[in-house]
Amino acid sequence: MVLFTGLDDIDWSALEHAYGPATEVPDLLRGLVSDDPAVREWALDGMHGAVHHQESVYDSTVAAIPFLLELVGHAGLPGRADVVELLASIGDFDEEDAEDEAHEFGDVERQAVEAVTAAFPLFLNVLGDPDPAVRRATCGALLVCRAEAARVVDALSERLLVETDADVQTAIVKAFGTLGVRASSGRLSERYLAARLTDLVADHPDSTVRVAALTELARCAPDALPSDLVTVALDVLTKVYVEGTPGPEAAGFSTPTLLGALRERAEQQAAGRRAPKAFPLLAGLSRALDDRVEDRTTLLVRLLEAADWEQRLDAVGVARTLVENWRGDHRDLVRLIGDQLLAPEPRLPSAAATALQHLHGVAEPAADALARSIDAAPREAAHTSEDGPPAWITLWPSSLPSTGPTLRALAALGDPRALAPVRWALERPEPPSDIGHVVRALGPSAAEFVPLIRTRLRDLPVPEGHDSRRSGLITALGGLGKAAVPAVPDIVERLPDFSALHALGALGPHAAEAAPALRALLDHDESSVAIPAAMALWRVEGDADRVLSVLLRHIDDRVEAVEAIAELGQAAAAHVPALRALLHKPDPNGWLRLHVAEALWRATGDADAALPLLTSAWADNVYVRPPAARCLADMGPAAEPAAPLLREELARRRRHGSQDDRWSSDLVRADEELVRVCKDALAAIGTR
Repeated sequence: MVLFTGLDDIDWSALEHAYGPATEVPDLLRGLVSDDPAVREWALDGMHGAVHHQESVYDSTVAAIPFLLELVGHAGLPGRADVVELLASIGDFDEEDAEDEAHEFGDVERQAVEAVTAAFPLFLNVLGDPDPAVRRATCGALLVCRAEAARVVDALSERLLVETDADVQTAIVKAFGTLGVRASSGRLSERYLAARLTDLVADHPDSTVRVAALTELARCAPDALPSDLVTVALDVLTKVYVEGTPGPEAAGFSTPTLLGALRERAEQQAAGRRAPKAFPLLAGLSRALDDRVEDRTTLLVRLLEAADWEQRLDAVGVARTLVENWRGDHRDLVRLIGDQLLAPEPRLPSAAATALQHLHGVAEPAADALARSIDAAPREAAHTSEDGPPAWITLWPSSLPSTGPTLRALAALGDPRALAPVRWALERPEPPSDIGHVVRALGPSAAEFVPLIRTRLRDLPVPEGHDSRRSGLITALGGLGKAAVPAVPDIVERLPDFSALHALGALGPHAAEAAPALRALLDHDESSVAIPAAMALWRVEGDADRVLSVLLRHIDDRVEAVEAIAELGQAAAAHVPALRALLHKPDPNGWLRLHVAEALWRATGDADAALPLLTSAWADNVYVRPPAARCLADMGPAAEPAAPLLREELARRRRHGSQDDRWSSDLVRADEELVRVCKDALAAIGTR
């Protein structure tokens, strides 16, 4: 067998990948079909990590495609399924959808798509390959050939009639769903695909395939879902757990690659499970149901009430995604997640704690369970520990410890039962890196820690770089009001650190002792110091004249200066023309418009000038919405034209900051705050 003819004739050093010249591509291509699975994993990781980095396409990617296709066409070679999947990813770009894609559709992308889609006959041929892994991967490769959608449906339908492998059947069903989502383009009949999926939900003998069909029906034809959706879903999912599913066999080797780490993690997660494939099935179905929050909740509640620990474990993970990303009545889910904190199966307490740790006030129904878990937990444990309730603090091999998830969650509720373990963590020779954030979350009840915080500010080791513990503790002092007055000198010692500036501003008049130190920073060379110093001094002294000139000096280049001027209210009225002039500057994220609107309203009470700025910023950036809603609440009846925006926001099911490709530990808290402020604004306007 002769492979890679012409591979070494290409000047790969003249081609690029994510990290520069693509000189290693020949070795990677040869490694993809090595007899050694460790070499194949290394090569595949290199292709995804450099030649197709984060789904990008380079000239080296295009040059590699003919050789990848050559490998696919040689039956019996090891690693061909991975090569098919790589090709499917390289070619998965539609010019019609370019505006929605992260990467621009340029000449290189077009060449890649054309090269992969030209292999449509090859993909049709390997859909019948003896290797089921190749057949499964080919279902995804066929989806790249968008112009052949009707023929793809026919080929997949014919294959499904004779296919005996459940994983391949599931891949065909998923392809049906994707084709159904695309059906609005007019390339094929959505009705036909919905009918095929409906039949599979009702009649297919394999429960995993039925769940997949139900999921794809929810994605592409939700109106065709059964009226007793939850009953059907629960029935078929229960069968998956009872019947079990095959899991990945341990490969028996390790590689220093991301793909290797992910593979080993999957092997670990599947160990000891009867139905390791159930979790992605449940997660996919829940996600496909999208805004049907009540149906998703009912399904997960039933699974969390099951005797089978696997059902509860999977439901905890899926419920976490639901609660973090969608609004709704989550009390039953949260309570049942809390019940898993003391479950005897070692994986459940850790999963439940992870699901609860960033819910803030939404975790209230689990407060008692969190407290019981903390009482039963060890004080410290290694990050690898999965036995029993999570420890108060987590130990890491090469970095500072961190606060455990249950203690973090209970503290975020401001629950006094967290005080004793937080004190222990704060007194520890090496407190957790995030101890300041945990103390701050406790709110006023943390006032008893002020003397201890002052001691720790003095005796903690001084690290190189950012001092996360001191900065966090200083920030926590800023939230303690009058109780923190004795610590003001300690905060001043940390100037001009931003945490100290922020804390003094938060303390306001309670930090009067710091005024001279703040005045000394008003002429600081760095605007990142001068602006927050001016803001803090304003909050401490209330003397607008002293800080206004500093802020005006920076309004052309720092939006934070405009934000600060907005706080000055009528004292900034004489500078309205300068504020209006800023609106000619680029403002892609809406923050400048927001703060100019705040300043105009507070300085002049001109709602007609402020409202268009607020509403346009609201539309351009979801993260602008909480402060914009607060401004609308301040405006009261004058904000009546914005009432439809507020009602529209409250009608949304998904949290305002939720995105599929990013996550924030503050997502739930910020969204709950937005909902509250929107309701306050409507009440202030005088409408609901």
